[in-house]
Amino acid sequence: MFTHRLLHSTFSSTRIALLPCVRSIHHSLPPPLIPSATKAIPDVPTFLKRIGRNTIQHEPKFTSWEQFFALTSTQMRELGIEPTRNRRYILHWREAFRMANGELKLKEHKRGKKIDGGERRQKEVRAKRRAEENKDRRAAAESEKEEKEKAYV
Repeated sequence: MFTHRLLHSTFSSTRIALLPCVRSIHHSLPPPLIPSATKAIPDVPTFLKRIGRNTIQHEPKFTSWEQFFALTSTQMRELGIEPTRNRRYILHWREAFRMANGELKLKEHKRGKKIDGGERRQKEVRAKRRAEENKDRRAAAESEKEEKEKAYV
C-alpha cells in the first residue's frame, strides 16, 4: 500500500500499471551479461578462493566461467552447493562482480559471531552464568568452612 503511494508520486500512472506484470515476465528478459575474466580473477577457483568462507570446496562443481555466471540458485542447489547460506554468499559476490563489470576487489566477509547467545538471549545467558558461578562459589565456601571445622575438632 505504502509503496504504491510512493511509486505514484515518483512515476507516471502508466508505469504503476506495469509494475505487477514485471514479476510474471522477468523470465523472458535476456540473461544478464557475463563479465569477462580479469587478470586478478582469471577463473572460477580464483574467484572462490578470494571470496573465502571455504567456498573453494565447491570449485569442482563449476566447469567454466560462463557456466558459473549462468547458473541460478536452484541449479546450484541441484549441483549440491549447500547449505543455503553458502549458496547465497556465492550468488551475492557473483552479482556484485557482474554489476561492477569485474572491477571489484574480492575479499572475505567474515560471518558474525554471537556473543552470549545473541542479542535476544544475552541477558538470560549472562544471568544463568552468574547464577552458576555464585552457586559454585557458595559450594566452595561451604566446603572450606567444613574443612576448618574438622581441623578444630
